[in-house]
Amino acid sequence: MNFMRKYLFFFLFLIQSSIASAQTLEYLNFMEMPVVDISKYGYEYFKIVLEENGVRHTQIFTKDTIKVRHTTALLDENGNIKSGRTLEYFPNGETESTKRFDNINSASEEKTFYPSGALRSEVTVNDGELISEVYYSESGDIIPKPIIEDPAPKGGKNGWNNHLLRNLRYPPEARAAKAEGTVLLEFDLNEKGEIGEIRVGNPEFIHKALWVEAVRVVEIYPHKWTPKKENGVPVPTTVKLPIRFKLS
Repeated sequence: MNFMRKYLFFFLFLIQSSIASAQTLEYLNFMEMPVVDISKYGYEYFKIVLEENGVRHTQIFTKDTIKVRHTTALLDENGNIKSGRTLEYFPNGETESTKRFDNINSASEEKTFYPSGALRSEVTVNDGELISEVYYSESGDIIPKPIIEDPAPKGGKNGWNNHLLRNLRYPPEARAAKAEGTVLLEFDLNEKGEIGEIRVGNPEFIHKALWVEAVRVVEIYPHKWTPKKENGVPVPTTVKLPIRFKLS
């Protein structure tokens, strides 16, 4: 066992040893979904939730104990979130974004940053309406809002639905077990619109035959996707794709 694994186990031991009744530890996969059997499915993150005196702290770390996100929330008497703040971090430890939110007044103030620490954007919302939105270059100059075009299969939503209608099959073993549900898939999409490895986000909570079929139908898709674009330039991205199975 290498030093990092020893350190991680020691770190988790300290956490679990000091857990009060209001603190929980949960393992998460690459989609930040819960993992029950980590010996079989492994995990990519772990989440610590500490709640006391009307305040809930939620922290997410990578399995190498690098902090990803920290949310501090103020709760009402029913446990609902009134307001709070979320900080997200780059792998180098620099702050990626900060967001203060007020759910009662539908208000928020969000800032994003470059990996260097320079301010990237500031967005303010009040009473559900956008108040201000400013974007910056890494050198600090104000720049136009980036134009983001989301990735899409050929023919858009209709084209994808037609592909599913023609090719998606309900596995007999899943039908016999009366199994249904939504398979959550994720894959990397490069700047050419080519699909990379397909990952299943909820294998513990969906019949295996269903997620195997969902992966198959994505693998046989005959076209490239339209890649994500930033200011007209194709860029790699990650696509999350739900595929629903429902017995008729």
